[in-house]
Amino acid sequence: MVKIILKNKLRFNILLLILAISIIAALFIYFDAFLNYFHTSFLETEPAGFNPALLSWQQVTSTIAWQARDSHALVEHQDKMWLIGGLNANGYVIGANQVEYWRAPHFSDVWSSADGINWDLVTENAAFGKRRSNQAVSFLEKIWLIPGWGPVEGLKAEVWSSTNGQDWKKEVAKAPWPVREGHELIVFQNKLWLIGGVDYDSRKTMNDVWSSADGINWEQVVFTAPWSGRWDHEVAVFKDKLWLIGGMDLDDNVFSDVWSSVDGINWELVTNTPPWQTRQGHEAVVFNDIIWILGRFNDEYNGGENDVWYSTDGFVWKKTNENPEWLGREDQAAIVFKNKIWLTGGMDKNWTWNNEIWYSN
Repeated sequence: MVKIILKNKLRFNILLLILAISIIAALFIYFDAFLNYFHTSFLETEPAGFNPALLSWQQVTSTIAWQARDSHALVEHQDKMWLIGGLNANGYVIGANQVEYWRAPHFSDVWSSADGINWDLVTENAAFGKRRSNQAVSFLEKIWLIPGWGPVEGLKAEVWSSTNGQDWKKEVAKAPWPVREGHELIVFQNKLWLIGGVDYDSRKTMNDVWSSADGINWEQVVFTAPWSGRWDHEVAVFKDKLWLIGGMDLDDNVFSDVWSSVDGINWELVTNTPPWQTRQGHEAVVFNDIIWILGRFNDEYNGGENDVWYSTDGFVWKKTNENPEWLGREDQAAIVFKNKIWLTGGMDKNWTWNNEIWYSN
């Protein structure tokens, strides 16, 4: 009887030992994973000598030649900045959240700058016509433009390109994707990607994804993405992934979700509860291996802060110590150029269109 008790006790102790070893091993695994996450998210942050929390802004105070506008394109090409199209609705605001956009002047001009301060008019009447919600990228040694809506042209599924910003070629007269504006155009994995947008006339928002290896032949790679249909969202390439941030729909829902994709086809929700407020018409850029969210439209109706946030992993977000000096705004355009972030134009919280230029310090 004693032998049986001792034998069972020995078995019990062995089981306890195995359980303890398993728990310790699991703890080591989770602790190692935590250390890797902590190291990636918090220790491998800003480059030496750069503190993103201290990012500040300087305004270009010299006379700027191009008119006040928003919904324009801004792209780096041939070591210059190129500003393309847009609209100026100053004088066409008829009430709270009411603008006669169809009457407001739209632009078909193209400007270039080698330093962000001095600008040259390349052409006043580009062949693509007067458009807003323009999206442009540099790809295959050309500027590629997918414009939005124009008071004459309306919405068309066109693709334009130019080697010099002056001479424009209509590469595609009728692309296979539905007409839209408020879309995003970006270069990723040696292809052009067209993501989301809106057709106001048909009251339809898109959550589709299209890609092209040559700008001419387009393939629909996602029919219905897991993120809801939207416009005025932002898409950036960061850590070899596409990142989609914010935007809005036609029911006045404004989003604060962050999605990522390694291939443009499969999308993963990174966070739906970031520390920053919902926003649309904002800008997202990658600067010093950090992804940045710039600005927020914060008029009386929308409220909240006009702020700048940054992240090293797209999940953990931190706010700069000081909010930017420029007023909250939407539909501005921003890029990274000559190791600075540049922000141009936009409609500010006072419903005023401007031609301001700000750059990061």
